Amino acid sequence: MQLKTFKQFILSLFAFFTVFSINVLKVKAAIITPSIKAKGAIVIDEKTGQILASKNADKRYPIASISKLLIAYLVEKRIKENKISLNTKVKIPSGIVAISQETTITNVPLSATRSYTIKELLEDALLPSGNGAAIALGAAITGSVSKTETAMEKLLSSWNIKGVKIYSPAGLTNGEMGAYKDKSASDDAENKLSAKELAEVSRHLMLDFPSIRKITDKSSAVVSSTSGSSYTIENTNQLLKNIKSPYKFTGIKTGSAESIGGNFIGETRIKGQKVITVVLGSGSMTDESTRFVQTVSMLSQLNKASSIKKIAKSEGSAKLIAATGKNGKVKTINSYRYSLFVPKKKTSLVYSSIKVKKNISYPLSKGKMIGYDEVKTSSNLANDFLYGKYLSVKVDSNERVKETNFIVRAWRQLFFSKSFQTN
Repeated sequence: MQLKTFKQFILSLFAFFTVFSINVLKVKAAIITPSIKAKGAIVIDEKTGQILASKNADKRYPIASISKLLIAYLVEKRIKENKISLNTKVKIPSGIVAISQETTITNVPLSATRSYTIKELLEDALLPSGNGAAIALGAAITGSVSKTETAMEKLLSSWNIKGVKIYSPAGLTNGEMGAYKDKSASDDAENKLSAKELAEVSRHLMLDFPSIRKITDKSSAVVSSTSGSSYTIENTNQLLKNIKSPYKFTGIKTGSAESIGGNFIGETRIKGQKVITVVLGSGSMTDESTRFVQTVSMLSQLNKASSIKKIAKSEGSAKLIAATGKNGKVKTINSYRYSLFVPKKKTSLVYSSIKVKKNISYPLSKGKMIGYDEVKTSSNLANDFLYGKYLSVKVDSNERVKETNFIVRAWRQLFFSKSFQTN
């Protein structure tokens, strides 16, 4: 009996340490875990995707009107494809007009008797967070509300954000979609994403379509009412004009819902680097200050705890199986400017050997990319990125190189392949 009890104890102990080790492996690194009033939060370096601050960043929460950033991306994509322009005029279907005139949700009232330009609808959707305008934009570029929701899901999937169900192009609850609601879902169903996923969405929008800042950094805009008279709409992002904030913001979007409270995604600079901030569930739905105060607090905590390490221009070499010259050696150069955030304690940069890309074509011209350096820091706290545990820095050939003959290539491949760099 005692032996059986001892065996059970050993098995329980083994199970505990197995679960413990798995959970440890799941822990994500970040320079700080911000001490702020928010359910989920993250700060990333916009250029590198480095995760700088993180709090419950992988848990999905209701995102409310932040959903409109996906609409903005789809619109900008159509503009880039020359399928529409900012001056393209749109007629508003009666069902969407009805939603836009609903006073219980945030809106810019629209009319079925006039046309609106894409630019007008973008301003209506992104500044005061007009729900009708966002739904109208989606329907205009996809053909219907349901097709818009599918397009948003496919866009997320293309960024490897899987398993997301979109119930409203504007971020409303399913029940608030009126005639367009999903009858197979409950009325309180709503769009959900994590802080990390929203940082990725925002990074795509701001990097792929930088001109969107012409709208997101506006504190106000003049638009036309349903009767045709002009009036001013205000941006819900209070950090655009907060002179007390030490940070200058250029966007991006607020969101509010009873189920989560206040959400905010911002874009600003810290230590000269452009960063994206996300706070979810900060203050109540009607609270007009907490999410912004907590964002600034998070940035200040990060600013105090971090410093910058610049990745300098460097020259080196790589050994390529197909290259002419002694041992296939090719001169290389990294001339791309990047910086990494690191903890303020002594931290150095760590470079891996070059990872050579597949199918290099010859002759190899000077300045042609041949692969990547994998760069990380000596501190694990700084080694977390949206796409892995290191930064991939492009490496170019620093000389013109011809392809060696078949016999030499075959000889190297057969007997010395381990001494050459491959992907």
